[in-house]
Parts: sequence; C-alpha cells; structure tokens
Amino acid sequence: MLGLFGRKTDDAGVSKKVYKCEHCDMIFDEKERMQRHMKKAHREKGGDMPNRNPFGF
Repeated sequence: MLGLFGRKTDDAGVSKKVYKCEHCDMIFDEKERMQRHMKKAHREKGGDMPNRNPFGF
C-alpha cells in the first residue's frame, strides 16, 4: 500500500514536547492547551473539574 490515506508516523523518531498539569497530572502536547486547562479547571471557582485541594486555595 502506498500509505496515502493512513496516519502519518514519525519517521525520524522525533520526541514531542509534553506538558503536564501540576495539579491533576493531565498530559498535553501543546503548552497553550495546558495553560487553558489550568485556567479553566483549577483557577476558576466552580470550574468544570473538581479541585483536588480540599481547603480551596
């Protein structure tokens, strides 16, 4: 098969930069997505994700 319609693979074996949320250990491949996640999930009161800090700091 020629591979025209399949997923592209990393031929050179280049490792991607991985960004990890310091609060909930979620992993992101883009820094902007990680920052957006941290702002929405961990900084806002009543965000869409539970706060792992029971004291609410």
